[in-house]
Amino acid sequence: MSNRVMRDLVIPVLLLAVFTAFGAAQDKASPKGEFDIPRCAPKVISKASGKSPEFHFRKGEEYKHSPVVAYEVLESGEIAHPLLKRSSGVAEVDKYALKWVQELKFNKRPGCGAVESTVDVTIDFR
Repeated sequence: MSNRVMRDLVIPVLLLAVFTAFGAAQDKASPKGEFDIPRCAPKVISKASGKSPEFHFRKGEEYKHSPVVAYEVLESGEIAHPLLKRSSGVAEVDKYALKWVQELKFNKRPGCGAVESTVDVTIDFR
C-alpha cells in the first residue's frame, strides 16, 4: 500500500478504536442498574432500643470522646465486621458501642454488594 492510502486509513481506524473503547467504558460505568444509588443505599430499619446502660469507669479511665465503629452492611441488611476505630477511653462504653452497631438492621439490597460505613456513637450520660 502507498503511504497516502496508509495515512488515510490510520485516522478512521484510530477513531474507531477510541469510540469502541469509549463505548466499553460507558458499559462498565453503568452496569444495567446494578449500582443504582437510590435502590442500593442502606437504610436502617431497626436499631437497639432503650436507654443507655449505666457505665462503670475503671480506675484511670476517662471519657474523652464518643467511640467510632466501622462496619459493613451486607446485601441481607445484616452487619459484618464491626471494629472499634476510635476508643472513648472507657472500656464499657466501647463495648456498648460495638454491641449497639451489631444490633442494627438495614433493608435488604440484593445485587448491591456490601457497603462499608462508620458511625460515631453518641452516648447520653443523663
